[in-house]
Amino acid sequence: MAQKLTRKQLLKEPDEFITFSGKLIQWLTTYKQQALFAAAGVFALLLAAAGFQAYLHHAENKASALLTEGLAQYQIALKANDPVKAYQSVEKTFSLILDGYSSRNMGKIAGIEFANICFRAGEFDKAISLYKTALEEFSNTPFYKNLLLSSIGYAYEGKKDYESAVKYFEMLTTSADASLKDLSLYNLASVYDKMGNKEKSKATFSRIAADFPNSIYIDIAREKSLS
Repeated sequence: MAQKLTRKQLLKEPDEFITFSGKLIQWLTTYKQQALFAAAGVFALLLAAAGFQAYLHHAENKASALLTEGLAQYQIALKANDPVKAYQSVEKTFSLILDGYSSRNMGKIAGIEFANICFRAGEFDKAISLYKTALEEFSNTPFYKNLLLSSIGYAYEGKKDYESAVKYFEMLTTSADASLKDLSLYNLASVYDKMGNKEKSKATFSRIAADFPNSIYIDIAREKSLS
């Protein structure tokens, strides 16, 4: 049986907290300068982290403000001019956003918006480059990925590079996301027709008629598949 300590004996035992505190004070006294440097270093890291977060927030807000300004400027220019002049009026604004904020969320959205503006102005090569950059950012989001693939296909079709357009529209027809599949088949059939490949065009329209009876393209697809 363990022997109980008397109160007198307990009082003689060193208090663990007091002993630890004493040793800590002794250490701080001996290594005061090092302790101050260490504390200053931790404080500096905390300030740096807080400052970085503030910078990110500021950068995001700045990109958002520039994007809003650019889109408003574009809409005004579009009402007064054709898409080419409207594009020219906002090119510098969007270049500023993409040069300074391309890694920010609003910067990425600005890239897609500017790609659309380039497309409408017939600047297909620039639009394709911007769409492909956005595709890398949204490759893990099926719906947005498909929208971008479709946009790239339209841009290649716009510059009459039909073989490249077919490549991107075909990617969409094999996608697991079926939300744009009937549209993709319709685009693919239309490009085949422009290429003079009537057989493939007719076969693709037949796929729409057979697989997508509720498609908005169903009437055209049935007519084209029988012609």
